[in-house]
Amino acid sequence: MDRSASRLGIFGGTFNPVHYGHLRAAEEVREAFGLERVYLVPSARPPHKGEGGLAPAGHRLDMVRRAVRGNPGLYGCSYECRKPGPSYSIETLSWFHRRHPAAELFFIMGWDAWLEIDSWHSCRELFTLANFIVISRSGCQPWLEAGPEELFPFALKDLFCYENRSCYQAGSGKKLYFFAVSRLDVSASRIRREAAAGRSLRYLLPDSVIGYIDSHQLYRGEER
Repeated sequence: MDRSASRLGIFGGTFNPVHYGHLRAAEEVREAFGLERVYLVPSARPPHKGEGGLAPAGHRLDMVRRAVRGNPGLYGCSYECRKPGPSYSIETLSWFHRRHPAAELFFIMGWDAWLEIDSWHSCRELFTLANFIVISRSGCQPWLEAGPEELFPFALKDLFCYENRSCYQAGSGKKLYFFAVSRLDVSASRIRREAAAGRSLRYLLPDSVIGYIDSHQLYRGEER
């Protein structure tokens, strides 16, 4: 890794498989927040989703790496695929913090995941290690309509101070941003259904990933 980078994005998820919705979101966040790069980090053993229906972690990492090839601002990261045990974000952020002690870290997550943040391991400690960017790919800004209990569950309700309707600051000085990205009508679950039915995946995800799915016969024969 290049330790000279000062602003790094960390985008976690199952990426099962990675598709244009993920890639466009990562690119828009990178540009909007002035990030030198965004690392896409496939979760090997996500504690909130289990492993049912997941392609093997190595395959999902290989697909991410093929998808970002040619874009110097996006990288695939193998950390969670290499470590044993559940994929806890606090461990991933701590690892990036050790690798890049001078960098400002930005953890990127979806709105649906944010609604479950109080169930995450060491959730309060997360906001001592990185800024957070909560994105919506629905074309809407649900945080503008959400009440205080939805924006900040009980475990976090005393942690943030208001700056504006899309930005809050934690006591640690880290920021929490809400950011809408372009709406693309594509999802990993839809791709898995199309693959299981033997239908075309063209224009839903990069050709390099489609080729990988075909060559390894991923998501075939059973709808997930």
